[in-house]
Amino acid sequence: AFPQDVLGSIVYASQAISRERGINFDATGFEPDNIDLPGVTICPKHLKEAVSNLLDNAIKYAPLRRKGKVGRPRIPQIKVTLTSNEPPLSPGATLYVEDNGPGIPASERDSVFERGYRGEAVRGDADVAGSGLGLAIAREMISMVGTIDVLDAREGPNKLDGTTVRVILFRDRE
Repeated sequence: AFPQDVLGSIVYASQAISRERGINFDATGFEPDNIDLPGVTICPKHLKEAVSNLLDNAIKYAPLRRKGKVGRPRIPQIKVTLTSNEPPLSPGATLYVEDNGPGIPASERDSVFERGYRGEAVRGDADVAGSGLGLAIAREMISMVGTIDVLDAREGPNKLDGTTVRVILFRDRE
């Protein structure tokens, strides 16, 4: 399946929701005629559920600031980028979901994929709803066909200085 075909509708729906909430949302690589992306081995339903969870998290956390951070107000941003895998990776596609919210500290990057885990920045914050299941479900869905990880805030293509989640999918199963 072609990831831009599978994900286009949920990315554009998330873009509309974000705009309603005052969040700048840019999507790159989801054009149906993007012939640079190879097809990948995926279950479309699982990929949609996983990426929907990633987008829901970005929409939820982009408006938040890092604790202790003050200064002039900033505009919440989300950037979603779909691109071909770069060597040395096998042929396939890489998806980045980036936001400029509070980010995930390096010490929590593995823990956020555990069922029920809520990050230190939002633990106990009644204003931020969540069960700590979204990333656990995303990892479970993606691990069948690729990899998912949280990168350093400045490692994504747009370097938004919040959270960057990378999903790598392959044309052939590894």
